[in-house]
Amino acid sequence: MLTTAELITLADRSMPGFERTNLRDWVLRSALGSTGRANSTLPIGDPGLGIHAAIGSVEAWYVDRGHAPIFQIFESADDLEAELNAAGYQPSEPTEVHVASIDSIRVGDPGDVIVHDEIPAAIHTLVGDPDRVSEITATPLLKLVGVAGEADGCGMAVVDGAAAGFFAMRTATDAWGRGIGTAIFAALVRAADERGVTDLWLQVEHSNTRAREWYERIGFRRVDGYRYWRPSRPDSA
Repeated sequence: MLTTAELITLADRSMPGFERTNLRDWVLRSALGSTGRANSTLPIGDPGLGIHAAIGSVEAWYVDRGHAPIFQIFESADDLEAELNAAGYQPSEPTEVHVASIDSIRVGDPGDVIVHDEIPAAIHTLVGDPDRVSEITATPLLKLVGVAGEADGCGMAVVDGAAAGFFAMRTATDAWGRGIGTAIFAALVRAADERGVTDLWLQVEHSNTRAREWYERIGFRRVDGYRYWRPSRPDSA
């Protein structure tokens, strides 16, 4: 089973942003400003400065790129909450990190879902935001994209060694209730299995109760979580 440290690394590698730099151990990522992960700092380890100075350096780096500073704080590595709160930051709602072994997944028939190893037009149609699509597909890792029909639904698995993470699960509103999401997920699991994947992971917002409960029913379990910390006022950075 994947460790929390391995999951943090996998998540970072799956959506690395367009520009990256290090503040010793901390990783600063920037892209188009659409997703949190590609536009936030992963502050794990020693920044090589005092915490207040390190936060100031992060803020200056993002201001230079026209973005507000964001810190991605994992529960398993959280030692900045008090400092960020004192600096005027507030947390987002939590996102949960779930894992499963591929052999334990209980999911149905993929039906006629087609899995592509290139980015098809359907993902642009279903995700909608072109900046978001650019950020979630920027990783050089293998991307498997399942599509149902012409654009009834889509989902993406990013393969990194023996692990695969799931992203961009979407179903067109006029296709709800037809099992499209289940079929896409099943197709992606099968494609990942064929490529030697043994461990699966995903991230789901805590408020998305329906998705969380479905993932748990098919074999996933929660092992970690994170929040994005943002300035409470636009001028606080």
